[in-house]
Amino acid sequence: MLNLDPGESVILEVRKHWIVFVAYGFSMAIAAIAPIVAYNALLYFIPYRFEVVGNTSSLAMFAYCIWLLFLWMGFFVQWTVFYLDVWYVTEKRIIDVEQQGLFHREISSLRFDKIQDITINVRGLIATFLNFGDVKVQTAAEDSGSFTMTVASKPEQIRKVVFAYHNIAAERPHQVSVVTHANDI
Repeated sequence: MLNLDPGESVILEVRKHWIVFVAYGFSMAIAAIAPIVAYNALLYFIPYRFEVVGNTSSLAMFAYCIWLLFLWMGFFVQWTVFYLDVWYVTEKRIIDVEQQGLFHREISSLRFDKIQDITINVRGLIATFLNFGDVKVQTAAEDSGSFTMTVASKPEQIRKVVFAYHNIAAERPHQVSVVTHANDI
């Protein structure tokens, strides 16, 4: 659940590029086909047959179905992590929701007045044509370091929006309150 301040609304929702999930789905498809290829190669290259009592094709089909079930569960977990790993850019801050598993999530926020630098990194021909790259937002604070979204869609648009709101926050006058102790008077 995203908790926003009163009057705060989401301006930009940043997710990883779809190519990340497509690449994972392709590797899962290869993993689904691999046992069939291995089984047929085993039958072709081994000249003699093992004698096993019972229905071996049913046993092989059962093992293959279990394999597909585990692949499907892994695919579901990866899709959940892909979908729930998101940045929300509001008028006041960046909220980083980092989904690290089904039941592990870290939520951090960074106010625009704390931003020191934004770096985008687009590597390669495919990243350039499909418009994805890494976005790194650095702060001046030593303890928080930086926010990084790897393989983010439209990194240049993200940089422009964040810089625009950073400039608005930097130009806004800051209130300073002086606290005096009663024994100092």
